[in-house]
Amino acid sequence: MRIGIPKGLLYFDYFPLWEGFFRNLGCEVIVSEPTNANIAKMGVKTTCDEVCYPVKVLHGHVLSLVNKVDRIFVPRVFSVQPGTCSCPKLIGLADMVRHAVPESPPLIAPFVNLRLGPRGMYRALKEAATGITSNPIRIYHAYKAASRDFVAFQRNMHAGRLATAMDIACSAAPELNRSIAVIGHSYNLYDSHLNLNLINRLLALGYRVFTPEMLPDRTIAEANRSLRKPLFWSLGRRVLGAAIHYSERKDIAGLIQVTSFGCGLESLVADMSQRVAKQKGKPFMLLTMDEHTGEAGMQTRLEAFLDMLAFKE
Repeated sequence: MRIGIPKGLLYFDYFPLWEGFFRNLGCEVIVSEPTNANIAKMGVKTTCDEVCYPVKVLHGHVLSLVNKVDRIFVPRVFSVQPGTCSCPKLIGLADMVRHAVPESPPLIAPFVNLRLGPRGMYRALKEAATGITSNPIRIYHAYKAASRDFVAFQRNMHAGRLATAMDIACSAAPELNRSIAVIGHSYNLYDSHLNLNLINRLLALGYRVFTPEMLPDRTIAEANRSLRKPLFWSLGRRVLGAAIHYSERKDIAGLIQVTSFGCGLESLVADMSQRVAKQKGKPFMLLTMDEHTGEAGMQTRLEAFLDMLAFKE
């Protein structure tokens, strides 16, 4: 069976686990190409105006897989942390795709609820195996093998290594002697088309880049304890925790937050991140991206921000 996985949204967080699970079940896994202008254009034309740019792009990835696979993996991600909830669009993503892409092959759309802890992902992938195998031992061994790859991936990220599988050309970077934090949701940071090659630009200029995924969960949780009340949204809690943590680090020259236009949750988180950075005296720049964002304008703003950082040294 050929399983298609769109290279968008939470793919960038869980790709070793999801790909490994289906491969260990004996499936052929086909991941869509990195986002390009054609994929983005197809997604924008297919979806309604009200959804954010990353959700539109995800639909383009689904369309690019339609005639290549037997099923497409589009999970319903309810929560990725205990006591939190995901964006409503992530929860209802499979229904949106079914409505917008009626020609799509059957979707594999398990319910992912990590309020239950690690067993929540196991339950979701066990559900995803329906129609592939009913052998519980085979499913368990596939999950355990994929989990080992996923843990190794997380350890590399926590060690400060940007994953090349995330569409980041790390090997092209010169000697890195300055550090900058780039915060935001993973699908905005690691998709070079969505962020107009932001991280590669910084690497090429000699900046070492830190992201929220490089921080262990306990560090994010500790940073969020400074709030009167923790955020309810899973991904927002990670982004704001990273903003708080990096604002307090002396080795970080400044913060850049990448957000998506039209995301109500990010409008709040971005404001809170900016307030935190201001309180700590840390330079901060907000980049809001959508399908209309021009590369020249982004490059001008980035150069001005980096010039300010250099002036402060």
